[in-house]
Amino acid sequence: MDRVVLSGSKTRLLGYVRSLRIGYDRDISIKFRSLLQDHGKYLSALHNVHSLAFANTRVEHIPQYQFHTCFSAFRGTLTYLSLEVFATSFSAFVTLVDYFPNIRSLQLRVFMLGPDERPVPSLSRPLRGKLRIHFIQTGPLEFFNHFAKLDLEYEELVIDSFVYVDPSFLESALKVSTDTVKSLRITCGISGE
Repeated sequence: MDRVVLSGSKTRLLGYVRSLRIGYDRDISIKFRSLLQDHGKYLSALHNVHSLAFANTRVEHIPQYQFHTCFSAFRGTLTYLSLEVFATSFSAFVTLVDYFPNIRSLQLRVFMLGPDERPVPSLSRPLRGKLRIHFIQTGPLEFFNHFAKLDLEYEELVIDSFVYVDPSFLESALKVSTDTVKSLRITCGISGE
């Protein structure tokens, strides 16, 4: 982008971006910390992003000032967050999701849950809107047991998978927002009896 657009025009053009996908279509290869260091100056120029997808990313703990530096420009406009093929600890996940106060749609697609080295923060407000879970690879029971204990008020829950899922995963996922879910869609096969 440095060679294509003049410096003054670059910031103005980035202000028109509404949807952003960060990542590659291969194995988990991007560390969150590296991403923010390498692309932070561009992220801070995106003032109107409504949809953000991280693909093939290892979400790590980063200092609060780095979150602010990179994401504060679209913190208030972001309504859709998708984490696709990612690895994280539960505390890093909560920190990321809680940073954006207006998320109305959260998609979790193929992730691996790692061990927590820090205490899990509490949410600053309930998570609301739509939650879509697509084929969770490892650690889903532990993840949803923690997730269901957060302040969740999802109205729509979608669980889908191209492969058969274990009934214990489904049972764990269905604990999310039991008092507030008005629409539930399950499109996956269930393994076992």
